[in-house]
Amino acid sequence: MTVSAERWAQIKSVLGEAMDLPSEQRQSLVDELCGDDVSLRAEVDSLLHAAEGPTPFAYVLADSTNNPTATTDSVSELLGLALGHQYEIIREIGRGGMGAVYLARERALERLVAIKVLRPELAASLQSRERFRREARIAANLSHPGILQLHTFGELSGVWYFVMSYVRGETLADLLRRRGKLPAHEAHQILIELADALACAHRYRVVHRDIKPANVLIDAESGRAVLADFGISKIGGMGDKLTATGAVVGTPHYMSPEQTVAGSDVDERSDIYSLGAVGYSMLCGREPFTGENAGQVMYARLIRDPDPISSVNPSVPTALADIVMKCLARDRLNRWESADILRNTLADAASGSDERLPEGIRDIPSFGPFALAWFIGWSAFALLTPRLLIERILLLVISLMVPFGLGLHVWLLAGRSVGFAQMTRVALRPPEWWTMYWPQNFRRNSDIWRRLPLPARFCRNALSAFFLFVPGSIVVGELLHPLPGSALAASLLALEVVTIALTVAGLIGGYLWSKRQSLDMPDTLRLMIGPTGFSSGWNKPSMTRVLMRAGGHVRAPDPADPLDYRRAIAELAPRLSSEFNALRAEAPDLADRMAEMLQRQSGEVAAMHRDAGPAETERLQSRLAELGDENADDTGQRGELRQLLETELELVWRMRDRLEIASRQRAHRFELLRNLYSVVADCCAGEEQSPAPGDCGARALAVCAEIRRELEASNPSRSAA
Repeated sequence: MTVSAERWAQIKSVLGEAMDLPSEQRQSLVDELCGDDVSLRAEVDSLLHAAEGPTPFAYVLADSTNNPTATTDSVSELLGLALGHQYEIIREIGRGGMGAVYLARERALERLVAIKVLRPELAASLQSRERFRREARIAANLSHPGILQLHTFGELSGVWYFVMSYVRGETLADLLRRRGKLPAHEAHQILIELADALACAHRYRVVHRDIKPANVLIDAESGRAVLADFGISKIGGMGDKLTATGAVVGTPHYMSPEQTVAGSDVDERSDIYSLGAVGYSMLCGREPFTGENAGQVMYARLIRDPDPISSVNPSVPTALADIVMKCLARDRLNRWESADILRNTLADAASGSDERLPEGIRDIPSFGPFALAWFIGWSAFALLTPRLLIERILLLVISLMVPFGLGLHVWLLAGRSVGFAQMTRVALRPPEWWTMYWPQNFRRNSDIWRRLPLPARFCRNALSAFFLFVPGSIVVGELLHPLPGSALAASLLALEVVTIALTVAGLIGGYLWSKRQSLDMPDTLRLMIGPTGFSSGWNKPSMTRVLMRAGGHVRAPDPADPLDYRRAIAELAPRLSSEFNALRAEAPDLADRMAEMLQRQSGEVAAMHRDAGPAETERLQSRLAELGDENADDTGQRGELRQLLETELELVWRMRDRLEIASRQRAHRFELLRNLYSVVADCCAGEEQSPAPGDCGARALAVCAEIRRELEASNPSRSAA
């Protein structure tokens, strides 16, 4: 039975007054206003409970007994009436304690957006409106690719709303429900992105207070994690008048110990704890603490630490497990000091370094080569130019200043978190732009030097010898002035000739080898003299084909690059044991075909963006506006032109629909490729470390079968052949 308009007005009146009071005073007011009307009290209590519930998207709108979607329909109609001139409302995509979220198309800019609407019964409450306005204000001030962007906020005809970016994908909670837990490299990347987003929020003194998987969106196109829902966040230094004193805010499984006791001094380190709990869930497939009810979960985190990640999932790298466990320290003084430090530490671990450097020495990497160049340059200037003795001494002192400062800095900080030897190795890393020889022990683990083919390494080593020995020989000759024809002069000349000959041979040999490999000139230059630090250029098909598959660690793929997933699968497949022979043979081929399909589809999507984008739509609409409305004075040609433009505009609209379908299809296919990499990595790790022990082979067969079906559906002629 649907609630009448008069009854609904009565419910909203009581609810509005109750929402403006602290929670402990609401019940007495409800009892007073409802009197003996039991059904009215039940409706109001139900809505109050929904508005205060900790879990978004979990309530049922209470407009009617037998038709719970009545309010949803009415809100959608109100939204259409209020905003229909700006937005085309497509469908509802989520509901929560404060309101509903709708997918819409912005007519002026031709883009999909999400519109969050405050529930009408809550809009009657000043407190609810202020909480809604605060969420919009906070989101508007945070500009970061990892934070859901807010476009506009307003109220029309009693409808309170704000418009956000639309992220095509799913929540992290949905992803974990579907996959159980994530591979360590994937969880690691999500943690880096969320820590970076939190660092931005904390710079504006915004404490989120509700970091959990349900509030993290995973973009299906890029794989990037996006932080959403600042509904219960607070701004440091400002009183939180919208939260009753002593009220517990947050989600029990992810809130920090200080949140569980409703502390008034909850700060940024509380978000770091919650982020650690999210990381624990991604790596272990369960929350840090479990219990029969929220009270047990909240009490458990006050009296003990969670089980170590290494005991729940031994396959997680020690460095990553230690970082997450430090986030989960009960005493916030023992957690990471800031999200900035956490992000940098995670990034260091992701780059393959086994050193987790404190903030004070993050400028050390690559400083050693600079100190060495400083010393050599000033020393040569002091010794090889005519100078007075005192001038030589002063120049030599200057040459020692930078190396001495670096050594002193390392000595003062060594022992706090890493040893002197480790810090020395980090200091002696090559610059990111370095292309020549460098001792392997000092290279970053992400450096691809070991994977370069032998002709490329020979060419680089020959160039390194040229730049070292030829200038060195000239300097020695100028310094010692050997007599022409002497043994020293002959040796220096021979050194120069041999070095130049090897360099020329290396360059010519490398060029001829690259031609046999059908590489173009940009790829040849990258291979022979380009920087060896990781970049997306090494993921091109032509590059992955010629790079050697070095033993040991396989670099995790770039989450947004299908070609890099193909590369990672091709490197992992040969490592599968004999029981996975079928997967070892089939996975690289499936990955190759799927990556090629994704590349083609990316080109098609880009073309549709270009041909049916907002600029083209605006051009056609402007041209039609210039022609004006149809009237009797129009010539036949003018009418035909208008009809042609209208037909073209209609075609553009249909292309926009195709663009949305193609984008969804590409996102689905990319997810299949990610799943294939995940299952191959799990099978390589061994049954005891796989997300579903004893079921790795079955999961592999299921993923491969799904990819085959997708490939056959996209290319019927090939499957028929």
